[in-house]
Amino acid sequence: MSFQDAIASNDTVSDFSLLEGLYQLAVTGNTQDWEFERLNNAVYERLISSYGEDLQDSQPPSAFAA
Repeated sequence: MSFQDAIASNDTVSDFSLLEGLYQLAVTGNTQDWEFERLNNAVYERLISSYGEDLQDSQPPSAFAA
C-alpha cells in the first residue's frame, strides 16, 4: 500500500505520520502541491473527528496553506 493509499483510507496512517508529512511539505515550501492539500485535509478530518463541534467554527484547512 502506498502512502497516498494509506491517506485515502485514513485508518492505517498514524497521526504522527500525517503531521510529519504535512510538516515536511510546509518546511520545504511545497504548500501549493496536491500532496499538501491531501495531507492537510486528512489532518483536519481527524481533528474534527476527535474534537468535533469545537473545530467546526475554526478556519478551513486551506487557511494553513498561506
